[in-house]
Amino acid sequence: MFGSLAVGLFGAGAVLGQTLLDTLPRLDDAQTVAENALWLETPLQRQFQRSKQVTIAELTGPAVITMIHFALPERMIAQPDQYRLGRELLLRMYWDGEPTPSVDCPLVDFFCDPDGQRDRLQNALVNKKRGWNAYFPMPFRKSARIELVYDGPLPPGRELWRSMPCYSYVIAQRLPSLPEDVGYFHAQWRQQLLNLGKEDYVALEAGGRGKCIGWNVTVRLPGRGGYPVDENEQLYIDGQETPAVEFQGIEDAFGFSWGFPPEENLFPLTGYFPFHKEGAAAYRFFLQDAIRFQRSLKITIGFGEKEDPQFRKQFGKPGNELEFSSTVYWYQTEPHAPFPPMPPAERRRPRDGKDSQKLPSPEALEKQGVKLHFRCGPPEGESVFVVGQEGVQSRQSRRP
Repeated sequence: MFGSLAVGLFGAGAVLGQTLLDTLPRLDDAQTVAENALWLETPLQRQFQRSKQVTIAELTGPAVITMIHFALPERMIAQPDQYRLGRELLLRMYWDGEPTPSVDCPLVDFFCDPDGQRDRLQNALVNKKRGWNAYFPMPFRKSARIELVYDGPLPPGRELWRSMPCYSYVIAQRLPSLPEDVGYFHAQWRQQLLNLGKEDYVALEAGGRGKCIGWNVTVRLPGRGGYPVDENEQLYIDGQETPAVEFQGIEDAFGFSWGFPPEENLFPLTGYFPFHKEGAAAYRFFLQDAIRFQRSLKITIGFGEKEDPQFRKQFGKPGNELEFSSTVYWYQTEPHAPFPPMPPAERRRPRDGKDSQKLPSPEALEKQGVKLHFRCGPPEGESVFVVGQEGVQSRQSRRP
């Protein structure tokens, strides 16, 4: 399926709609090229020994990238119960010398592996098992630069190298030319904690001409089990005030119904699996039904206009904030609209509660001038209310 996408759209002399098997015997003018990085045999500037930012591939066009591979970090093999790669490593891609990346995403989330918590995953375009592999066709006309950026606490050197993917390769097909109507590949990650009863979660605001080909999403109620599935997924095309496409129910948008199933299901174009302490993760690819736009595309998640008002009321209250994250994949003309700033690594992790600080002791509260204090709630989410010199205050914490 993904093979026909690459060959049918970009292969020299190929006809749109041909299958991969149809084009395999064709002898065309494409030239296969590949670049290695990160492993000890590659130059030091392509390892994490000296820098937290490493360029893993620089290619000249016209060409189309057909596969990207990352091997697991050494530490994940040597210490599987003690370490895993999370969202501290960013994947960025630049086309034709552009100043800002067209792909800006935690590496693990790019591969439908939110926060790196999966051992195995497989669908039509990405997979993971002792390595991450992607098969999105990524065309460019002049140049392509792919880089990894680590913004965690480790300094460059041996320990950082052991903690990062230990090897990568990028395969591309260099072509005589690209059709004028071929767009550039984009991917953007976002995460937000919000009261969905008061505002919608915005997964994408793109500007230009293009088409959306898929996304992956997580939803959680941090610090508590469960989550609603009555949110609608809304796609606003070319500035429309009402969505041109609206899926009624988040599980239906990803191919399921009556809530997500209790067990994971990984299909070629749709899939679901439990995520991080009773949350949900799902992916959906629009290959035959890509969402096309001429000027702009906005994708949101929120309760529908005619949905039962109880959902807006319940999830509009303090303490009922939902945490969403998403990675959207699309093609478009350049330049693209500015991406939101990427939060620092410590803010990209899934939240486990409102406040992870330790509750103060009675002695410490007395030293702070507290006149009265009382505690309530279960031990794992206990709140302390205090009356001090500035009036009533409250704090919530999860005990260590």
